[in-house]
Amino acid sequence: MKLGFLTHVHGPGRPAADVYRDVVDTVVAAEELGFDSAWIAQHHLRGDYGRLPSPLLVLAAAAQRTRRIRLGTAVTVLPLEPPLRLAEDAAVLDALSGGRVELGLGSGGANQDAFGAFGARVEDRHAQFDERLAVLRAALRGEPVVEGLAEAGLPGGAASTAVLQPPAPGLADRLWQSTSDPSRAAAVARAGDGLLLGTATHDPETVQRPLAEAYRAALTGPGRVAAVRAVFPAADRATARDDLAPALDVHRQAFVRHGLTELAELTTDQYLRRINVHLGAPDEIVLGLARDPGLGDLVDELVVVVSHERSEVAADIARLEVVAREIAPALGWSPAREAVA
Repeated sequence: MKLGFLTHVHGPGRPAADVYRDVVDTVVAAEELGFDSAWIAQHHLRGDYGRLPSPLLVLAAAAQRTRRIRLGTAVTVLPLEPPLRLAEDAAVLDALSGGRVELGLGSGGANQDAFGAFGARVEDRHAQFDERLAVLRAALRGEPVVEGLAEAGLPGGAASTAVLQPPAPGLADRLWQSTSDPSRAAAVARAGDGLLLGTATHDPETVQRPLAEAYRAALTGPGRVAAVRAVFPAADRATARDDLAPALDVHRQAFVRHGLTELAELTTDQYLRRINVHLGAPDEIVLGLARDPGLGDLVDELVVVVSHERSEVAADIARLEVVAREIAPALGWSPAREAVA
């Protein structure tokens, strides 16, 4: 098993520069602890739940302070990105980081409020995703780009001899996709991409496990499945719940605004179960993760979320330390060999 962490880049009310520096510091700490990967979410036009619209820029800063940890987006909202420009930015980051980029892509479920500002339609996001992915993949593979594309990045136009600069050999093999549709999960496998299981409101047994099974069944070669889980260790469950309580109001409001109004009626404990949070003493979390029906043999990489809307960077790093030293080893993980003591 590999181990990563994901941040949604919180910090409402704080200066953005401070928030972004904290993210970079957390990536550095994760590398020192032996984590295999660091992932950053993309959120557009938000000041509460997620404050970073440009994850590749922050990952570039992290690349300059690290040497081993893989640097990923989970996810980049592809329907809102010009695919050739995204390929160029990702290629530059891959060069700066020494080939450590993991480019996670999604259709933008958590960013639907921003589509109108970008001149995009939510109902077109899956078709736009497929069209732009084809352009992105071809560019990363070094195929000649197509001239005269519409701003939306649709296929078509005049042939060209120009290719992506700088070249990014291997980055096309480090694409990941996030989906909630088993048929699309199977298509992800056939494309040779990794599968990201990351939506907090997806039930592990009835939604996430079928996605992973559909992906595994369609594989024709080695696969990659990463699953995101919120992990909040503390002395006991009550202490962890009390720490999370102020942040849950912000978190819950964000989901309610996206139409999940049933979440507003849940108690705190019901809500924590609904969004797949593992909390409490480390041994309690180990047991919960071991029994999680969305993990197990179907998943190659566990990606933990240890930050919440009201937490501070020192607390986030302290939680990463507990995960790396007490929780993940009990699940079969070993720190990367180049971890700093």
